[in-house]
Amino acid sequence: MDISIVIRCGDDRRVFDCIQSIDENVEIIVALSDNRALQKELEDRHIKYCMTPRHNLSQTSNIGINHASCDKVILTDSDTLFDPGCIRELYHALDQYQIARARITFQTDNGKFTSWLVSEARDYVNSLPLVYTPGIAFHKDIMADIGGFMFNDRVPYAVDADLSYRLSKTCIPVKFIDSVGIRHNAESLRHDLKASFRIGQGCAISYLSLRQIKSYSGIRWDDLKGVKFSHLGDVLAKKGVFIALYQIIWDLFYWSGYIDQWLKEV
Repeated sequence: MDISIVIRCGDDRRVFDCIQSIDENVEIIVALSDNRALQKELEDRHIKYCMTPRHNLSQTSNIGINHASCDKVILTDSDTLFDPGCIRELYHALDQYQIARARITFQTDNGKFTSWLVSEARDYVNSLPLVYTPGIAFHKDIMADIGGFMFNDRVPYAVDADLSYRLSKTCIPVKFIDSVGIRHNAESLRHDLKASFRIGQGCAISYLSLRQIKSYSGIRWDDLKGVKFSHLGDVLAKKGVFIALYQIIWDLFYWSGYIDQWLKEV
């Protein structure tokens, strides 16, 4: 199958579980931070990898994509697993679309309430028509239509918000696949809230960066946020009071990160 799968890894050993879930004969590239033990194991298994910097998902993604030899690329993370048939669905979606996104399901940790909160909150944001990673597939030539780059190297976190915004300014249709998808490992409440702060920081960098580009100069300060204040009523109706309250807490951490980064930048 002429498609490359780029796995953003850092130094996460769960990458081997992700690789194990790949059920097609495809090119695999692991975008890896310096870790001699993982490098050796990948070499022993004859799995292609490339070295990337730490703490910048945009650069990690772009380096991995640049090492892909196929025009069709799937981008995922080391803490995800492909559902059976997901890769084939994404591959065929690219026969008609320039970009596609698979459904993302966050697993829960043995029924823990906090893990369930994170899973349900992420399920809501991932139900929105946004092109968020992991689990996107695309033709590499799409970059010519979205500013000349896939991910914004200046943006270390919330890299997909930047991408999704640039895509929204084009007429490029996105194929959203709900029948099969990828499973994301369970996340703790602490990790998710820490991530929300970093996402806020990344969105601030992205906003300040994009508004310097003529074609994106009309970007508003809240355009990059997925779940907006206006969504809270819908979150309450679809997910219930606990998830709506958690979304408010998540938003507080997000805006704290946003303001923190804004002050550093300006």
